Amino acid sequence: MIRHLNKQLYEKNLGLLLIRVGTGLVFFMHGIMKLQDITGINTFFTKSLGLPPGTAMLIAAIETVGGLMLITGVFTRVAAVVLGIEMLVAIFLTGGPATGWQQHELEALLMAVSFGLVYTGSGKFSLWHWDPKIDR
Repeated sequence: MIRHLNKQLYEKNLGLLLIRVGTGLVFFMHGIMKLQDITGINTFFTKSLGLPPGTAMLIAAIETVGGLMLITGVFTRVAAVVLGIEMLVAIFLTGGPATGWQQHELEALLMAVSFGLVYTGSGKFSLWHWDPKIDR
């Protein structure tokens, strides 16, 4: 029994599943929250950050769809690189290191985890695990 438990504790794919689903849920929920108040978010993006109108819809779509892609393990690396770049841009648009990292802890963590998933892929617990030719 100890050997079986020990083997389960070192299951890399289970760890990747937990990381993917947790990160994907955070992105998905933030995307849904933006979609629910798209007018207010668009106003904030245009007036406070100086972004062009419509950027809020693009960001909300990236976070919602990208979050679902991470959760399901479909195109994990593509979603992770796009979401990681989005978080990097978000950090620097809102002041970056000049305003202190305390304001950017969540974005920095999501960026690091996203870029980590670019290197690891989705693991075997994904919707695409059935096809070994797909680069997870």
